[in-house]
Amino acid sequence: MHRFFIPHPTGYEVDQQLTFPNETAHQLVHVLRLRAGNRVVVLDDAGGLYEVTLTAVSRHRVTGQILTRRPARGEPSVKITLYQSLTRREKFEWVLQKGTEVGVVRFVPIVTQRSLVQETAVKPQKLARWQKIATEAAEQSHRGMVPTVSQPLLFQDALQAAQQHDLRLIASVTESESLHLLLSRHSNIRQIGLFIGPEGGFSEDEVENGRHHNAIPISLGSRVLRTETAAIVACANIIFQCDA
Repeated sequence: MHRFFIPHPTGYEVDQQLTFPNETAHQLVHVLRLRAGNRVVVLDDAGGLYEVTLTAVSRHRVTGQILTRRPARGEPSVKITLYQSLTRREKFEWVLQKGTEVGVVRFVPIVTQRSLVQETAVKPQKLARWQKIATEAAEQSHRGMVPTVSQPLLFQDALQAAQQHDLRLIASVTESESLHLLLSRHSNIRQIGLFIGPEGGFSEDEVENGRHHNAIPISLGSRVLRTETAAIVACANIIFQCDA
């Protein structure tokens, strides 16, 4: 069944009537061409999953009745916040999509010394586009919740914000300690802040600054990866190892 996120902080109740938001209704009617009686899955972005039967379908309004409710699945036990250096639009959006698929819970764009894009604030339309990409990827990959996408931060400010995590990691091409070995010593960690640099990597000063903020430099292997590749490789490896 098709899946849609319709956020609700306290969830929905069985037998409750649900009116679909306009954008979702448009997709149901004009893209998927569903009719009354068809069933879809709705997620409340608060841990609940619902089977819903469509009760009324018109060009501009769709309603449904909730048949069942159960806990949503698809969330990893380790919560990764990805601090991703801003790069060209198509590459950054690819990171949002694939990062959501592998299990990232939050994306924080960062501006570093070598970032190709030096935006410390983006327009609401761009932020909404980023969030939509994450939402659609979460629906496609059967996530239980939608990752959040934040406004960009300067690298220094991101280091301060990352102090909330149990573990902070910064990818560096000059380091020799592997991600795998480091995680083997932190098997009970449940919140990780992962810093991925731009093309060319973090500068030596940035890596040292990371150390001062308790971010551990790690290697992703002997090959030099593109920034978007490094992000997904690192996140997938963290989740695979910590969820094993």
